[in-house]
Amino acid sequence: MVADTGKWEQSAAFALDSHPGVARWVKIKNDHLDFAIPYRKNNIPTRYIPDFIVALDNGFQLIVELKGRYGDDADVKAKAALRWVQAVNQLGSYGRWDYVVIEDPQKLGVAIDEFADAAREPDGSKLAIRS
Repeated sequence: MVADTGKWEQSAAFALDSHPGVARWVKIKNDHLDFAIPYRKNNIPTRYIPDFIVALDNGFQLIVELKGRYGDDADVKAKAALRWVQAVNQLGSYGRWDYVVIEDPQKLGVAIDEFADAAREPDGSKLAIRS
């Protein structure tokens, strides 16, 4: 992975590589996936490119944004991403999706625990939180 940050994306990549519930992941911007979420900024159409797409062990797709500081358009992008997720999930033909903003890459594993089957006991109850 080619990172855009000094440490944050590398920490996130390590967490994604080591989490048992992650089947595969990709850094969107550097892999030329042409994945973008449309939104409007000052009434001008633009595109939001999140940091990662993570495929989990249960088929769930998670869009991950690492955010150390919130800029003016961070909330607008997050709302656009949530609308996109809702629309894709309602359509139903592209699997289940969700969106999460991570303010500390050390907590990415805990966030993934909310969505991945590997973070659950066979009876469906949650395992102890991993740090």
